[in-house]
Parts: sequence; C-alpha cells; structure tokens
Amino acid sequence: MEQQHRAVHNSWYHEIQSSQQGHLPSDPQAERVQDPFLLGLDTQLDPTLRQLLSERSGLLQASRACYDVLLPKKVTLSCTTALSLYDRLSSALTVAQVTGVQPLCTHYAARLAPLAGPDASRESNLRQTHIMQFARLLATQPTLITPSMLQQLGTVGLSTQDIVTFVQLIGFVSYQARVLALLGAMRGRIAAILPGFHSPEPCSQQGFSLTLRQWQARLPEVDLTSASQYQLDVLRLATSDTYSSSFYRLLLQDARCLSKFSAIFNHLMYAGEQKEATWRELAAVTTSRLNGCLYCAGIHGRLYLESGGEKRQIDRLFEGCHAGESTANAAFFNGKRIPPDQVLLQATAKLARSPERFDTDELHALSDAGYSAAQSLDILLISAFFAWSNRLTQSLGETTAP
Repeated sequence: MEQQHRAVHNSWYHEIQSSQQGHLPSDPQAERVQDPFLLGLDTQLDPTLRQLLSERSGLLQASRACYDVLLPKKVTLSCTTALSLYDRLSSALTVAQVTGVQPLCTHYAARLAPLAGPDASRESNLRQTHIMQFARLLATQPTLITPSMLQQLGTVGLSTQDIVTFVQLIGFVSYQARVLALLGAMRGRIAAILPGFHSPEPCSQQGFSLTLRQWQARLPEVDLTSASQYQLDVLRLATSDTYSSSFYRLLLQDARCLSKFSAIFNHLMYAGEQKEATWRELAAVTTSRLNGCLYCAGIHGRLYLESGGEKRQIDRLFEGCHAGESTANAAFFNGKRIPPDQVLLQATAKLARSPERFDTDELHALSDAGYSAAQSLDILLISAFFAWSNRLTQSLGETTAP
C-alpha cells in the first residue's frame, strides 16, 4: 500500500515508523519490572502513541491490579487455596508459549526460574500433567474443554475456588499476550515467532445465531444468602444483571479477580464518548465467533444490531464467512476499497488467532478504512479482552437454548 493512502488518517504510519527504538532486552528480569502487565513496552512507544495509551489509564490500572491478584509475589496455601505460585507461573508460561509472544514468555520464565518445583512423586506428576494440559488446551482451542476436564482438576486437589482462579489466570494471560502483541505492532514490529509454534486450527463450532441462550455453571456457584459483604459489593458493581447471572455468581468464587475483570470490561465497553458503537460490538462478536463462543457471539451480535449494525454482516459472520478466510489484510485489494467492517474483521481475526504475527499492516488497514487511532486501539483491546472472556464462558459452563 502506498504512503498517500495512510497520510490522511491519524498518523498511525508516521508514529509507528518513527518508534523504532532498539530491541527488547533478552532477559527483562521479571522481579525488577515496574509494570508486569505491559513489561515496559509502552515506554518504547512514540510520545503520541504513549499519550493515546495513557488515556486508558483506568483500563491499565485494573489490568495491573488483576495481575497482582492472580500472580502475586507470594501465595499462602490453605484448605481452599491449593493453587501454588509455582502452579500459577508455570501455567502462565505455558499460555505465553501457546500465544508465541516472546517478551511474555521471557517474563514468566524469569519469574518461575527461582521457584522450587514440586516433588517427583507419582501424585505430583499427575497433578502437574492435568494442570499443564488444561492450560495448554484452553489457551489453544477453548471449544475442546469438557466438563470431565474440570472434574479432573478437582480430583488432583484443586477446590472450586482454585479452578475459577486457574481459568481466570489462563484467560488473563491470553488477554495480556494480545495486548503486548498490539504494543509490538504500535512499535513497528511483530511480537516474535517462537520456533515450532503453529497457529491453531480454525474453530469448527457450529450453531451460531442471535437466539437468546442460557448459560449454566458447571461448578458450584456462591450462595448469595451466605456471601460476604465484599462479595455482594463486587457483584453489585459488576453489571446490572449479576444477581441473576450464573456466570457472575460462579466467578464470585474469586471475588477479587472478578472485581478487576468487571472493571476492565466496563472500561472497554462503556467508556468514551461513543458508548454504543457498531465497531465496538463488532469487535466483540467477531472475536467470540472466531473463538467458538456461542453465548458471547449471540449477545454481542444482538448489541451490534441495536447500535445500528447490518444484519447481513452478522449472517455472513455466523455462516463462517469471517475475516480468517480473507485473502487480504489491508483496506485496499486489487485496487478496490474493502468495506471498513471487513477490515475490522481481518484485524481482530489476526489478533485473535495469531497474536505473535500481528503487525503494523493491521493498524495501517484500520486507519485507511477510516477508523481513528483511538477507535483502532479500542477495537483491538476489545478483541484482546474477549480472548479472556470467551475462555471463561466456554470452559466454566454450558451454553444451551432457552
């Protein structure tokens, strides 16, 4: 694509090309990183792009707080907390390796290295095998998680609260990896492809529709009649229908994490001047479609139409004619302009399925399609978040017809 196509849109091209500031150190020394969520990559952005990111300080603050909740410096084990710091960091490293985002792999490897591993007993080996297999599969293809896999986590000693925390952690690192991939593109480089890494097969999930579906937890929910005041406050501040939501009552098993998860969602979906934007909902429904999440795709498909979206776009998306099947990652193809919605689909598909290969082409294409720099950033942050939200929905419960 020629430069004149880029020049009229919010300076993505100029800012990205002017932000080549050397390579990421091979070992960032995780213990010394001041911001373990962004890993300092934001400091290497051009000032204009750093300002754009800093305008989302609430989102970033909630994301950092969630990191601290899920991956603290120390974990005290108890009768309800058997998920050790070693379990958490080794799982985070596994998810980072699946995404192929190299700075994140380096970060979690550095944090994990000083910790003593579990003993070599048969029980311990079986426990680690189940934990790692579950983390790898959920990070790779969430549609393959079954109820029996959750039960296996229980048989190796994880409580319901542990399992909810564990799935939150896998989703969070999936989200973090895509945010870092986005920062890499803003810096003008891909996140780095790890040797031997292969993109997951396209999701084969069928049955997508705008039908209102039900979601039921596979694990025991918190009984609100015996919930603590803190749990009730977290539930009240999450969204309007949380008291009747099986999803939120289950996530309340780890109320501290749910509090941060809800804050991040609200900052992404309800912040800014344009609270009901078609592009916002299209980013959510596209990512959910690619991840095979029937429940989230249906909800945000309906919200997309309510905000003024086109029914035929949803029909094509649900039928499988989505961005992953496109032959171009640009706003122009064979001299013809691709519709802005299709450009959005292409960009979110790349970030959802191949974050390690996400690069400046997608940012340029969004700009050329008429999206502002702020809109482009929010579109991709929403897609990154739904890599987390979809995994919670698909692994922790069943989606059924009304």
